[in-house]
Amino acid sequence: MTLPINNTILNTLLSEFSEECNNVTILINQLQLPDITPKQKAQILAELLTATIHLQVHCGETFQDLIAEEIESLPDDDELE
Repeated sequence: MTLPINNTILNTLLSEFSEECNNVTILINQLQLPDITPKQKAQILAELLTATIHLQVHCGETFQDLIAEEIESLPDDDELE
């Protein structure tokens, strides 16, 4: 995935974040399947728990700081005119 982000670390983190969010969406969709067995449900929920822990860790202070730095590096609105 190519993003218009100058910071390569932030670009990589955003790509990883996107992949994990897609994984969460897939897992939630799997939970909605008809005729899901309790064993399948348990496996999906375990994977969902792992994914949410990864997202929580991923969205730490460093990630937030990198996003804030990217925002601060953008030109002000009056500089664009």
